[in-house]
Amino acid sequence: MILAGNLLYKLEFYKNLITQSETGAESYSTIKILSCRAEKIKNSGSFTINAKELFHENTLIFKVRNNKLIDENLIVLFENKKYRIAFFDRKAYENSIELTLEKINE
Repeated sequence: MILAGNLLYKLEFYKNLITQSETGAESYSTIKILSCRAEKIKNSGSFTINAKELFHENTLIFKVRNNKLIDENLIVLFENKKYRIAFFDRKAYENSIELTLEKINE
């Protein structure tokens, strides 16, 4: 159960769309699907080196109220940083969704 007082963080969900013109050229666009409040459960981060390049791996776990628009293919914007949904757990008995987010290195 999510209490309203615990929903302290704002998450925005975006979907990447690929459209193809008549000539076959593809264009990419991002549309906003949903904006909602969330409860932060856990925050962890680490640095790794891959091919002599330093990566900052940041993992966040949030709990949001159940919404049928949320799925595992969306991009999440939190504090002006983009995250992908690594793990998606819909809990019907709590009417909530637990999202594990990983930072997208840009």
